[in-house]
Amino acid sequence: MLELSRRALTRPEEQVGNPLWADLAELESELADWDEPPEETLLVDEEEGAVVGFGGVEVARGFPHADLFGPLIAPGYRGKRLERELLDASLAVALEHGRRSIAASVGPRNVSGRLLLEHAGFHPRGAAKAVFRLAPEEHRPAQDGPTGVVVRRGTSSDLERAIGLYRQTFPEGVFPDDAWRRGLEEGSLYLAERAGTPLAFLNIDRSDRWAYQIGVVAEERSRGVGQYLLSRVLEDYWGAHPGETLGLSVEADNTPAMRLLRRQGFAPWLVLQPYELWL
Repeated sequence: MLELSRRALTRPEEQVGNPLWADLAELESELADWDEPPEETLLVDEEEGAVVGFGGVEVARGFPHADLFGPLIAPGYRGKRLERELLDASLAVALEHGRRSIAASVGPRNVSGRLLLEHAGFHPRGAAKAVFRLAPEEHRPAQDGPTGVVVRRGTSSDLERAIGLYRQTFPEGVFPDDAWRRGLEEGSLYLAERAGTPLAFLNIDRSDRWAYQIGVVAEERSRGVGQYLLSRVLEDYWGAHPGETLGLSVEADNTPAMRLLRRQGFAPWLVLQPYELWL
């Protein structure tokens, strides 16, 4: 599975949004944190003991949708309906787990992947996403933050404020309240605030090695709050997890966000188009 993931990451015509495993540590870290064990939701095609394709879904607790993984097929085994068989089986797993929709994404140059999804009823959802990665040695931290702004880890007592901030900055967001509750309990949610008033938040999922949901209130955008928050959170994260490369995605037409990422050393990696299917 890792070999197929690596291949797709290096070939734009084969890129998919999940998985994004570049090494074994990333694969093991992500799968170990799934709410439903991968033995129940990932599907493998074998020939003489060798993996020739895989697919499946992640069904995180509290979310109404499932995230599609693959399907990825080894060269020499394509065009034999394995892709569609794995996709159909993945949809069946999502339904068995009570999901109402499936989220997927493919690289814009992956024509066969796009056609596979569209023939199954998937539709493009929103703008394309630009995916960035950053290793600790490439980070260029922000120096001084805006006056009076402090960054701290959220606690369980911040739940109501964190959810309110999320809904304010991402009115169409799909993260359920339970996800924020877990993030606060696990210490993965950070807040930037001034005089006790929350201004921005950022969530880092260590299992995925991914930064999620950077939100800044409208009146504080372009004032350095998001840049300062990201920089302090990265430094805190790498203090506990040295050497880990982190990923992050933003809408590909969000020029200010991409400028912020580049200033801190993030390097562009992939562009992916999100898709969605209602079951």
